[in-house]
Amino acid sequence: MYSFMGGGLFCAIVGNILLVVSTATDYWMQYRLSGSFAHQGLWRYCMSGKCYMQTDSIGKYIYTISYWNATRAFMILSAMSCFAGIIAGILSFAHFSAFERFNRSFAAGIMFFVSTLFVLLAMAIYTGVTVNFLGKRFGDWRFSWSYILGWVALLMTFFAGIFYMCAYRMHECRRVAGPR
Repeated sequence: MYSFMGGGLFCAIVGNILLVVSTATDYWMQYRLSGSFAHQGLWRYCMSGKCYMQTDSIGKYIYTISYWNATRAFMILSAMSCFAGIIAGILSFAHFSAFERFNRSFAAGIMFFVSTLFVLLAMAIYTGVTVNFLGKRFGDWRFSWSYILGWVALLMTFFAGIFYMCAYRMHECRRVAGPR
């Protein structure tokens, strides 16, 4: 049980670090604009060595105005739920008699799955708008390392949830079987 919880905690901490780095950095997409390379993230875009805040005036279509905010919000919610899962995961190592009916490893697993759902929604929104709108606007473009870190964070939070659910199942099987 403790090995699953330790593996889950490791995956969760790495996943949370990746979520924060992915959300904060400006390399979600790289493209060539007017002969020079440019890159953009969720918060700003950079061209010719100068960076500018991301504005809502990306295009005339209404869905391009809100996709930045939706992606940002889901990434922030994902990092927050992953952090809450880490706290629950750390507390699951302690055995307090006041919390007999509340299984902290189950709660941590659920929080990691919620984090996975949020980051999946953020990545799906960003991918859909980028491929359908921004990719057509910029001819020579590609996803960059911040974007890839978001997908790796999705895998890490998912496996953290799997590990904590396995720990919960092992604890429940031992509890039902009783002491030997």
